[in-house]
Amino acid sequence: MIRLPNESYGGAAVKAIRVFNNNAVSAVMPDGREAIVLGKGIGFHKRPGDTVEERCIEKVYYVQDEMQTKFLQMLQNVEPNVMRAAEQILAMAEDDGFSMSNQATISLIDHISFAIDRQKKGIALPNLLLNETQLLYQKEYELGRRSLKIIENCCGVELPEDEAGYIALHLVAISVDRNAAYGFLKFVKGALDIVKETYSIPFDQNGLDAVRLTTHLKFLMQRIEQEGPWEDEEEDPMYDQLLSRDPRHKVCLDRMEEFIRQSTGCTIGNQEKFYILIHLTKLLKRGE
Repeated sequence: MIRLPNESYGGAAVKAIRVFNNNAVSAVMPDGREAIVLGKGIGFHKRPGDTVEERCIEKVYYVQDEMQTKFLQMLQNVEPNVMRAAEQILAMAEDDGFSMSNQATISLIDHISFAIDRQKKGIALPNLLLNETQLLYQKEYELGRRSLKIIENCCGVELPEDEAGYIALHLVAISVDRNAAYGFLKFVKGALDIVKETYSIPFDQNGLDAVRLTTHLKFLMQRIEQEGPWEDEEEDPMYDQLLSRDPRHKVCLDRMEEFIRQSTGCTIGNQEKFYILIHLTKLLKRGE
């Protein structure tokens, strides 16, 4: 996926293929490539085959085939203001030297959308790594804080400081060295194999729920490497309720706990198990 600034098309027509909403359209560009074009009112009263007015185009996304499905999934649910906020955050991060990959871009947009949704519903998600993020990743955390102001300006939602830490961790995740990245991949693959074997459900490793679980496991690996063993936390009151919904949940968590112990020499606490269980519950619901 390539993000481009406004450009002139020399009078050549941009033809709509699919209209997602008033502000997002899939279109054929003058060079024959398919792209997602964004802009206020760009899809209003448009139908496939209609010409998209150049003056309405604010952003152009050329989407690679392997990323197209996930990106189009997000367009169905993400508000234009969220996309605008993400664009400004990505530009800010790139100005500070971060190179945002396709997957990192999609992951960040997805996270911002769900963070806003949680805030509107009054659902708090405490950041267990906030203090460590502030200490170890000062540059990324400062970008996270600036991102909260961008989100507030674009979307009218004031997110808590915890979210500055979560955004910082997205930036950390794309800047690890190759050896660390390999370790993350090996760790995540082992954990996901346990999930697939335990539940025996169709598992789309590129689906949004799987991507969220994968991201969480990467952050868990980082925490283990940076902190080593940690004290057990108080169990969330919803933990037993979620656990009892399916007997396979306990089997999966026990297997993952043993895998983590063998892989890292560390055990995970009750709060971490609860977060993993939330991801498993969503994944199972989607798979069945």
